[in-house]
Amino acid sequence: MRAKAARVTSAIVVTLAIAAAVHWWLQHDRHTYLTGVTADFVAIFAAPPKADSPATRRELDELLEMQRTRTAAEVSAARADRKTEIQRFYAALGFPAGANPDLPLLRALAANVEDDTRPYVRAAKEKFRRLRPYEIEPRIEPCIDNVRGDLSYPSGHANYGYVMADLLREMVPERERQLIARADEFARQRMVCGVHFASDIDAGRQGASWLVTMLNGSAEYREDANAAMAELRAALELPPRVLPPW
Repeated sequence: MRAKAARVTSAIVVTLAIAAAVHWWLQHDRHTYLTGVTADFVAIFAAPPKADSPATRRELDELLEMQRTRTAAEVSAARADRKTEIQRFYAALGFPAGANPDLPLLRALAANVEDDTRPYVRAAKEKFRRLRPYEIEPRIEPCIDNVRGDLSYPSGHANYGYVMADLLREMVPERERQLIARADEFARQRMVCGVHFASDIDAGRQGASWLVTMLNGSAEYREDANAAMAELRAALELPPRVLPPW
């Protein structure tokens, strides 16, 4: 009887483990527009400076100076930007501060793009395995706490911001300058909080350029982006626009 109960318990544990793995895969590695083959993406990056290099020391000193001079308002803004949400770019698009227009097609597109691009950044992080700044320099005091145990290079946060700014400025070229500035600000928040090196941010921007090129080569992405653009431009009361052929 005990042996049978043990087998049943073991089967339940295995079933739950498989279900959890499937759920994680569905949430983290769904590919709508990209192939999920990451080797070419990882190959575009040079290795980051070593932890004991003069270049890393300079970057750490830069972060320490930012920490010394950051204001409470800057910390609050950086914390507000800790989540990767397309809504963080609405003001740069021209919506009033605090507005949350109903844009389901744009939100779905952004979610698909984030799901598609996340494994690429993760693969690069795993190759280089660069430690976070505060793990090298104990005087750095992060102002957010949701990055423990994660790797630093390239910055996934910066990558997300630049990818989103790129797809949005193609939809609303009238707001290109504001969107680029917002992506720069969104990425820099990670330095304000002491959780990324400047070179992590630069690599995130570099990776975004590669990923946007790949996205634009997807007919499915172009179709969804055109639908989201029609929705977005209508909400902004801008004239219709269609993405040019790729």
